[in-house]
Amino acid sequence: MSTDEPIRDDEPGELETGDSASSSAAAHAAASDETTAALSDIEALPLAERAPGYQALADRLRIELEQSDPSRPSDSSRHTG
Repeated sequence: MSTDEPIRDDEPGELETGDSASSSAAAHAAASDETTAALSDIEALPLAERAPGYQALADRLRIELEQSDPSRPSDSSRHTG
């Protein structure tokens, strides 16, 4: 490929389609807004009372991440608590 040839970004499978990209962005924005709101609520608490809120938020985010990663096996035996 010479440097004079235009770069093609429309190869199949390389980029998300407009619809899936916008829905993905909307989902990310909503999740980000929820996280921001949760952090604001936690940080409004007295310092001594924040740990349970941070732990609950971390647990929720971990679960969401595990559910959104299709390459992770769904092995419930890994979770000890």
